[in-house]
Amino acid sequence: MVKKLLIFCLALLLFANEFDKECETCHKKRLVPLKPIFFNYLLYHSSKRLVIQAMRDYLLHPDPKKSLVEKNMPPFKHQIPSKKLDRLLQIYWNRYKVIGKIK
Repeated sequence: MVKKLLIFCLALLLFANEFDKECETCHKKRLVPLKPIFFNYLLYHSSKRLVIQAMRDYLLHPDPKKSLVEKNMPPFKHQIPSKKLDRLLQIYWNRYKVIGKIK
């Protein structure tokens, strides 16, 4: 039991580092903060499934008309494979979600 818990925590830590390396470094270079983007999508779509689906659609097929980020910014074509993107979006959701954190 302890072994399974340790492996789970280690995997979670490795995936979190993957998010920091893949997403946060690029967003910091471009001066586009991740937290406001998350809240824009959450306000517009209002559920986990819809938020993640909308983000995934936009990241795979960027279109300025679908963007919830600043309108004057050109869309950026991400080079993240689809399966990896799904993992990264789950980490992104868990990091910035407000559900369960409000007391």
